[in-house]
Amino acid sequence: MERSRMARRQDTTKKPKQQTKKSKQQTKKPMWRRILLIIGLLLIVGVVVGGAYTAYAIATAPPLDEEKLVDTYPIQLLSAEGEPLEESGQIREYVSIDDISEVMQQAVISIEDRRFYEHNGIDLRRIGGAVLANVTDGFGSEGGSTITQQLVKQSFLSTDKKLKRKLQEQWLAVKLEREYTKEQILEMYLNKNYYGSGAWGVQAASKTYFNKPVSEVNYQEAAILAGLPQRPSAYDPIAGDQELTRYRQEQVLSAMKRDGHITEQQYNEALDVEIADVISPGAQTEEESYTRSIYARVQAELEEDYGLEQSDIYGTGLKVYTSINKELHAKFNKDIKTDNVNIPNGKFPKDLRMGATVLNTKTGEIVAVIDSQQAEQGDKNYRDYSREKRQIGSTAKPFFDYGPGIENAQWSTGKILMDKEFPKGEFNPGNYYEGYRGANTMRYYLTISGNTPAVRAFYEVQDEFGPEAIESFVENVGIEPARAGDEMVPANSLGVAEASTTQMAAAYATLGANGMYTKPHLIQKIEFNDGSTINSPIKAKQAMEDYTAYMLTDMLRDVVSGSNGTYKPGAFPWDVAGKTGTTNDDKGNENDKWFTGYTTDYSISVWTGKASGAGDNALAEDHAQYYFEYMMQEVTNATGSPDRFQQPDSVLSLGNELYVKGTKPKDLEPKNLPAPTGASINYDIPADSGTLTWSYNREAVEADGYQGLSFTVTEKRPDGSERVVGTTEDTSIAISGLANGTTTFTIVATASNQLVGEQQSSPAQTQYTVERSQEPAEEEEEPATEETPPEEEPAEETPPNETDNNNGNGNNENGNGNNEGGEGETTEEPATEETPPAEEESSTELESQSNSDTSESNQDRENDNRE
Repeated sequence: MERSRMARRQDTTKKPKQQTKKSKQQTKKPMWRRILLIIGLLLIVGVVVGGAYTAYAIATAPPLDEEKLVDTYPIQLLSAEGEPLEESGQIREYVSIDDISEVMQQAVISIEDRRFYEHNGIDLRRIGGAVLANVTDGFGSEGGSTITQQLVKQSFLSTDKKLKRKLQEQWLAVKLEREYTKEQILEMYLNKNYYGSGAWGVQAASKTYFNKPVSEVNYQEAAILAGLPQRPSAYDPIAGDQELTRYRQEQVLSAMKRDGHITEQQYNEALDVEIADVISPGAQTEEESYTRSIYARVQAELEEDYGLEQSDIYGTGLKVYTSINKELHAKFNKDIKTDNVNIPNGKFPKDLRMGATVLNTKTGEIVAVIDSQQAEQGDKNYRDYSREKRQIGSTAKPFFDYGPGIENAQWSTGKILMDKEFPKGEFNPGNYYEGYRGANTMRYYLTISGNTPAVRAFYEVQDEFGPEAIESFVENVGIEPARAGDEMVPANSLGVAEASTTQMAAAYATLGANGMYTKPHLIQKIEFNDGSTINSPIKAKQAMEDYTAYMLTDMLRDVVSGSNGTYKPGAFPWDVAGKTGTTNDDKGNENDKWFTGYTTDYSISVWTGKASGAGDNALAEDHAQYYFEYMMQEVTNATGSPDRFQQPDSVLSLGNELYVKGTKPKDLEPKNLPAPTGASINYDIPADSGTLTWSYNREAVEADGYQGLSFTVTEKRPDGSERVVGTTEDTSIAISGLANGTTTFTIVATASNQLVGEQQSSPAQTQYTVERSQEPAEEEEEPATEETPPEEEPAEETPPNETDNNNGNGNNENGNGNNEGGEGETTEEPATEETPPAEEESSTELESQSNSDTSESNQDRENDNRE
């Protein structure tokens, strides 16, 4: 029993020691071993999974179909009606490798796959080397995929970026190399690529750009062709940018020189020749010239809006559904390019250029484009004038000048703006019409396209809200302001900013769509060869308030149909709004003429300009307006009359003007017409003639919206009779024949305001007293006889006691018939603009004039003369 207890004690004392020892062994186990074990397990799992996935990708890879390797799969363009656009817009011609010049083959291999004859379909060195080459030699100097891989991708695989597709591409490339020779692979590749301008395959491209078979191209031409597949639309030497073409040609030539295919001298000689001198385009059919601008736009949209790469676009059988109305697009191009349009003089001058865009007002989808009126077949310098940017002239005014004021300050359409000369030394533009027209409404000056009021509106918004208020407004409708450094220049107010007809059509469509802007586009959706589709990512956005859009539209209606509008062809039978625009060179000659107009259905922008070397007066006729009329008539006849523009609830009317609901339309509440002030008389009694003068703040009255200011002067003679002296627009009038006694002169200003009609001011009065010993000479031509002495003279020698500052001969101390101040006497204080006196109380008023009033009157007269 005792032993048992001792044994148990020993057992219990040993167990803790064993546990402590075991615990110490666990804490000493290194952490890195655990991590290494986990990584090892993950690698094993990864290899297994990766191997399984690779096996799956290979097992599901499509078979090598020779027909697909040989056939081309061009972009398929469909119209809005689902019909294919002109098939002749794409040229396809297969050529044997034996008929492709050696220098052409060398150019392609140097730039695309320099170890083409060495690898088995995959070039591991190329994958790493491509990264280095693009850094040292510029982007695009070398790609990561081999020619074999590119051919496989174009022939069999979808355009997605999944790992499965890449694994299949590599597997099929190796397999292809086993079944076909290098020459066969190169032949199929050169016949499958897209080279721009509708040319599929190197043979079609050679004939398109050089009008010769590819067997005859030299190294300069081969370098252009070899560089095109990377970015066909950008590097296109006819429809693209020739500077970019030169950049890409130089990359290819450099690669050829590196690989020993050309010498240093040949390299330098090639770069001494302009791209335009290298190309010699072949002729295009009429239908091809109508559609080439559409292909260029599609290519650009696929890259910019859909994010597709060139290899995803060309040769994959991509189907593109467009918004092009095939019938209208073809008709517009045919009629305009063959002078089948009723325009001044019946024919579009050969030294003019034009471009136009028609798009859907609500969706921003392009319905038709006219790239160039004079597009010649085989033209080396084809230019799509519907996409080129030009200075926009006065079509800028709704967006740079008046729109921001309505948007930010809630201006009404009756806001008064001043048309007068700017101080010298500032940005001081004149008007296209002679002189200046003083104060008038924003509606009036937008309608007649006045310049100085537009600039003043621009400055007013900029001063109150900052230039960013204007910049953001125009950028919201797709227009980029012109800048000097980081600052927006004041000349934006008159249209120095540049835009294309497509951009302008979209900007004006925003006004017709209640302020919703949609980026202009022509792709509705795309469909890949596997049946998957992507709808257009373009969405409408709120660019401005609906009241801004409608108030601008309502004013722009007057441009087209109003009596003061600048649109010449005449009003439409449906609701149309729009704006003219003109730019001038340093000599004042017209450079560009625009018209952009819209309905609730369509927005159309037309630009016309001069060809190089055209005469100064080449733009004398308003062809842009007549082309607009033709296209708007045709599109409306084809699709039906549009609805009227609907006034939103945010806009209220007052008279003919509009204002924003919830604002007090101060500029639509004209002040009472003020009375003249400071009337005075300068009268020569012996000559019996003189002048009545007064002062009037004409500019202030016009700023309140009054027009047609005139003054009516009446006189009340000493015998109580009255007569009208006359009506004048000046602030003075001649008087004569004053009888003995006191004559009272009354002056009333009259002007009209479009909201309240014709208004008259309170009268201003002054008096003049004449005292003579006898009647004026003309009344004494027949001498009085003793039998008939004049009976009235004694009464006339005692004038009414209405003034106490005349001396005995009717003159003041200065002897000129005036009071001491040299002015006609007044009996009451002059009326103010705020509290005009009632008419019945003003019949006895006599108003005085200060020296400052006289100065202001003189300035008013100067303004009158200038107007």
